[in-house]
Amino acid sequence: MKRKPRVSSDRSQRRALSRVDEKALDARERLFALERGGSAERALEVVSASVVETHALSLPCPRCGGPHQLIEHAARTLGSGARVRDVRLRCRQCGSERSVWFRIVGDTLQ
Repeated sequence: MKRKPRVSSDRSQRRALSRVDEKALDARERLFALERGGSAERALEVVSASVVETHALSLPCPRCGGPHQLIEHAARTLGSGARVRDVRLRCRQCGSERSVWFRIVGDTLQ
């Protein structure tokens, strides 16, 4: 005798959709990390430190598209001796945090 196919409850369907949505958001976050500025090795190049925060705050959140708020802007030195800027951001809507990396390539005063 064959069993009847199980009918999913509304709650089960909502949970399944929620898992799919969370996977999609995680994938968008991973793509953001692979783009320019997503890691210290692929830092965005800017001509001056004065544009770092403005540029970082103009980027939308990869998870929800919301605006960011600045947590920290720090200068860091990589193992290779390269100086980069690490801008820590928090999304105002979903609360996710991330870093955006910059390298200053402008002319220096001599």
